[in-house]
Amino acid sequence: MENFALFKRHVDAIHSGIKMVIEGRGSRADWPTLISEDAGDEGMKVIFCEPAILWDAPIRGSTSSSLYKRAIVMDGNFYFKNGTFDKGSACLEVYRVVRPQGKGQCKLELLEAMHFDIEPHALQSPFHPMFHVQFGKNHRWKLSDLRARIARLAKVDGENVVIDRELMIPSRDVRIPTPQMDYLSMLVMVIADYFCEKNSTHAVRTGFRSLLKMVMDSKNVARNGRQSIQLEKRWNNQGDQPFCASHWYEESCN
Repeated sequence: MENFALFKRHVDAIHSGIKMVIEGRGSRADWPTLISEDAGDEGMKVIFCEPAILWDAPIRGSTSSSLYKRAIVMDGNFYFKNGTFDKGSACLEVYRVVRPQGKGQCKLELLEAMHFDIEPHALQSPFHPMFHVQFGKNHRWKLSDLRARIARLAKVDGENVVIDRELMIPSRDVRIPTPQMDYLSMLVMVIADYFCEKNSTHAVRTGFRSLLKMVMDSKNVARNGRQSIQLEKRWNNQGDQPFCASHWYEESCN
């Protein structure tokens, strides 16, 4: 990908730009480094060296009590082919942060886990919506590395960090059609749902508007992927037919 350096700088700028939103709600972020690698016939793969962590994220409408704090762990990848965002995925896990009083310990309990997929345009699978979310844990993260990072954020010793990932999700096989939910789109969702409220301060509102503008900016070369272009064509080719979730499936354009 020829413009990887520009894309990386833009992603870094997005991370830096939402600092006022995060810190304005008493939270911190640990952002990873974006790297690229040759993926052969699949083009160029752009990934994070480790997942991003939003630490002590608040719950909408909650008090400032530590009983209502969350750790949000996010990851994603982008595949660019011939300069166009071709496919990708994004992962999200939300943990409850538990700190026993005066014990110097920290426990994370997994509450929600999901991933967003973007099917490749050339190989869209039958019966798979081109953009979809599925619930369930991912297995890409090394818990030992995650535990060490949590220890730094929680300011406790590593041996005092416990990560409980036991979570039963009976509906993991359901693929729910979504918009294009790449990592940056998912980040917008997380910031809106955990850090922004009707009574948010001017700084938080300004920071969120800035985030939206940066994600939609042309410097974000993943903002309009190959499948988004295909979806727009399916919509325009339907004449007076309604535009609905059926168009997310390959069969809808036959």
